[in-house]
Amino acid sequence: MSLLYRVIQRINPQNRGAAPKYYAEAVIRGKVSFEEFLDAVCRDTTLNRDEVRMALNKSFQTLLSFSKMGFNVHLDMLGYTKYKTQNEPFHTRNHILLIYTFLPICIVKQIVPRLLF
Repeated sequence: MSLLYRVIQRINPQNRGAAPKYYAEAVIRGKVSFEEFLDAVCRDTTLNRDEVRMALNKSFQTLLSFSKMGFNVHLDMLGYTKYKTQNEPFHTRNHILLIYTFLPICIVKQIVPRLLF
């Protein structure tokens, strides 16, 4: 697995007098449609497209159900969901922000050791 990136130099728009900094920017090879994704799963399993579609849809519905109940969901090698509140003070009770993120464990573990600078 290889991750393509390019290094670009940017000026901070809030401080144009500061020295420019370098940033890594991902180079995307293209997009895979949901149908193409289904076909790829079908090629590697005995499942047909409808079975894969149903399993994925039900998996995401179940993930959302558990998340709405306040659970962090661990998805084995895929990663886990994290549900938390923002750690900043608010002016009123109506401004509380809930943060829901998905952290892909296997992708991060595979990519980080292979990055070369």
